[in-house]
Amino acid sequence: MRIEDYKNNDEVILWKGKPNKGVYIKERIFTPLALFALIWMIIDLGIIFGGLFGTGAFEAMGPMQFMLVPFFLLHMMPVWIYIGRVIFSVASWNNTEYMVTDRAVYSKTGVFQTKCDRKTFQEITNVSVHQGIIDKHYDVGDVFIITGHTTTSNGGVKELGINIIDIEDYMKVYKLINRTGTDVYSDTMYPNDLRPKENHGYKTEYKGNEE
Repeated sequence: MRIEDYKNNDEVILWKGKPNKGVYIKERIFTPLALFALIWMIIDLGIIFGGLFGTGAFEAMGPMQFMLVPFFLLHMMPVWIYIGRVIFSVASWNNTEYMVTDRAVYSKTGVFQTKCDRKTFQEITNVSVHQGIIDKHYDVGDVFIITGHTTTSNGGVKELGINIIDIEDYMKVYKLINRTGTDVYSDTMYPNDLRPKENHGYKTEYKGNEE
């Protein structure tokens, strides 16, 4: 299902895009988990090959040594998680799409199943731009959209919203969301029929106390 199928019929698409494929996959390869998984694998393989070809400890265990196979397969779970994350990054990229309309911001993500989040401009409380090391190298960026906060089970605070990541026109999207949000707020507060012909408080400069 395409992301544009999720919008209402009267919504106008202002921008639609996907993450940069190369950056998206690289960020899932070069992660802190990669170093952890590599160290974990070296330790486990060292134990396995040391027991088989070094001390001969596994041979001394007799038939029990075969029980070590499922044990080490399970013990290397961090390695399998990392490899799976890298493999499924392509499927994740295929299902990832973003869209900005004149009413809301949409994000479609998923690997085996897809979901589409919709946040209206009335819900948005903050918009920010982020660039990581890989992002800067390829001149892409992330747009973080916050719509609220919630308390987690351990007492922490989690931000709610939508992250539009690894897109090439990140500044365009950032400015578009800010401008459209301002327009929507102005129309909500002052509908066209109620808008005064002159607004002396708009775009004025604060003068301070003139004493």
